Amino acid sequence: MSIVTLASVHGAPGVTTTALLLASMLPDAVSLEADLEGGVLAVRYGLGREPGLTTLAAAGQSGASAWRAHAQSAGGVPVLVGPDSPTSTAALWRSAGERITQGLRDADATVVVDAGRLRDPVAIVAASDLVVMLVHPVAEQVVALGHALPTVRNGVRGRVAAALVGDGPYKAADVEETLSITVLAEIAEDRAAAEMMRNGGSKSRLVRSRLARSVTGLGEQIGRALCEPTEAAVL
Repeated sequence: MSIVTLASVHGAPGVTTTALLLASMLPDAVSLEADLEGGVLAVRYGLGREPGLTTLAAAGQSGASAWRAHAQSAGGVPVLVGPDSPTSTAALWRSAGERITQGLRDADATVVVDAGRLRDPVAIVAASDLVVMLVHPVAEQVVALGHALPTVRNGVRGRVAAALVGDGPYKAADVEETLSITVLAEIAEDRAAAEMMRNGGSKSRLVRSRLARSVTGLGEQIGRALCEPTEAAVL
């Protein structure tokens, strides 16, 4: 399977919500928290801090399905929750990041990593097959992404692409031309649907929402990108 990371460099473009929704739509997927600011899924969905990444790291188990014993359900989506403290999160990835990553490289699931606002890529981000940078199509975020891209590209083994979130003066073609990056999708900024995800609202309404439809499109583009030979395109 593959490791796909969603991240941002500025603002709050909904990385966590998008990662969780994407994991719900991909076959055999698990969402993993790797935001150095700390995880939020345990609090948001009333889950325990364990099991999660801490117990996965301590277990030191190998095998394609070993992660399943450490996953919880967030609205029906398997999640590997991280610590909610920035200090604990940084310490976990510093001490056990390579071990966690090694254990998930051959997982029997697509690992969707929520990296939040990306600073220094932790081990699982560095090992990603694809990193998708979420950005509002406004000047300050496009400029911030442009400054961050060299570091991101140098810090990960796979491809780097972008997805635009919401409306703004910059269109996909503008971002692609300015930053020399492929824009995989445009994601709707749909606060009502995001609230439905947080509060366990109607799944039938959520599936029909603009947010869900646009994330479905992102999932389709991610599937295509992962199937392309690395030499075929520079994302």
